[in-house]
Amino acid sequence: MITTVISFLPFTTCLFWLVLNPLLHKNDKAFRTLEFLLVIAGTVSLSQASIACSDGKTMMSFFLIRQFITPLLIPAVMLYTNSLLPDNHPKPAIQAWIAVPISLLFAETILIMLSGTDGFIDAICKTPAGGRYDRIVNMVHLCSFWVFYSVLAVQVLLWIIVSVTRVIKGYRNIQLLNCSVIILLFTASEIATLTEVAPTITAIISILLSCAFFFTAYKGVFNYYNGIRISETQEQDDTEDIPHESDHIMADIHLSQADEDNLRIRFEDLIVTEQLFLKQGIRISDIASMLQTNRTYVSRLVNNTYNMSFSDYINTLRIDYAEQYLMHHKDAKQSDIAAACGFPNASAFNNVFKKITGVTPKIWLATRS
Repeated sequence: MITTVISFLPFTTCLFWLVLNPLLHKNDKAFRTLEFLLVIAGTVSLSQASIACSDGKTMMSFFLIRQFITPLLIPAVMLYTNSLLPDNHPKPAIQAWIAVPISLLFAETILIMLSGTDGFIDAICKTPAGGRYDRIVNMVHLCSFWVFYSVLAVQVLLWIIVSVTRVIKGYRNIQLLNCSVIILLFTASEIATLTEVAPTITAIISILLSCAFFFTAYKGVFNYYNGIRISETQEQDDTEDIPHESDHIMADIHLSQADEDNLRIRFEDLIVTEQLFLKQGIRISDIASMLQTNRTYVSRLVNNTYNMSFSDYINTLRIDYAEQYLMHHKDAKQSDIAAACGFPNASAFNNVFKKITGVTPKIWLATRS
């Protein structure tokens, strides 16, 4: 009884974070992939635990759910870790993995129609079917076990290759480590189920798997909100030594030099070349979304490159633009100048202009006439 309860721990952990995450981040898009991962992981855990404590048609239903969802776990993990990278463009190869579980489910659905429910249950329970269903039962067994586990083995191997490649390139963060632990424990869980090991070992694996799911979700939230706190601090406190604080708090996030250069080029092209700094109300989260990265990377990039916060950098570009605008539109109204330079009103424009240049726009223009 205790072992059965423990086997549901990974599912309840995933369910806990699925309920808590929307309450914490209020539908922020940054958590979509994390929630997708938790849905997949929770469903896999639920189906595995339910198979062990059910029989008959109920067991067959959970078995089919497991056959369809389990091959999606590693692609879901890859999508999640990919979303943490600064250059997180969608990967069609990862998304194409959906064809694998669909193919397996389609094949097994046909085999159920050929063998009947009883024959299918006999096959997945590894008991003789007898009669005219022998050949079909063998096909069910081949598809449900040999093909299924071959697919999982290939996926695990692919994940190992991807993880090693990312570590070599300099992508080291706690989520990558946690996801690797999850896959390791998940693989151990599948082996334990396949070999029918002692319930105690299965319970231990379930506890460890639950802890891995917990820390993956926790660190995802923790790092995200640290990133927000860093960005907000940069915008509000100009006297604090933000670059050092950023490097200290986000020490588990590292980008290679090539990726930093690439992000810097795309950032400058977006802000300067396309003059996005003139857009009123532009926020660092908007820029991060356009660059398909997160605000922590953008915030740290601006600090390290320009030695100022994002808001100060935007205001500096706006005042440079305003100086040129004033020279060509000497009779323009203050409100028109403010709107043209991306400020919400004339008062905000005057305050920022004086803060950066030391004088008001009128005095500045008078000294250049």
